[in-house]
Amino acid sequence: MKVKYSTRVVFVFKNIAIKIPLDYRGYLQGKNERKIWESYKNLGVLCPLLWEKFGVVCQRRCTPIKEIKECDVKEIKKLIPIFNFENCDLHNPANWGTHNSSTVLLDYGINERISKMY
Repeated sequence: MKVKYSTRVVFVFKNIAIKIPLDYRGYLQGKNERKIWESYKNLGVLCPLLWEKFGVVCQRRCTPIKEIKECDVKEIKKLIPIFNFENCDLHNPANWGTHNSSTVLLDYGINERISKMY
């Protein structure tokens, strides 16, 4: 098991990752992740979300990647307009992985309002 944290603590297990909010911003990210998943899951660019409850998120575990291509960042901003803002950390490879041989975004609960909260 691997553990990561920022606004949420993330427990990474063999097949799933559980994201638990540490503050209000993390809670909003969890809620927003579900909304974004429900709207854009058919595009195949988001890590599969299994469930969300009270801001806690359970996702499929995806294989980490070492670098993200600029064309992937541009494409997701075009496909999902909510990510088209300055402080969106899509250039961080830690926010990306692979699932079924496709590059997918792992951490997609942020929006411009949430990014400006702290």
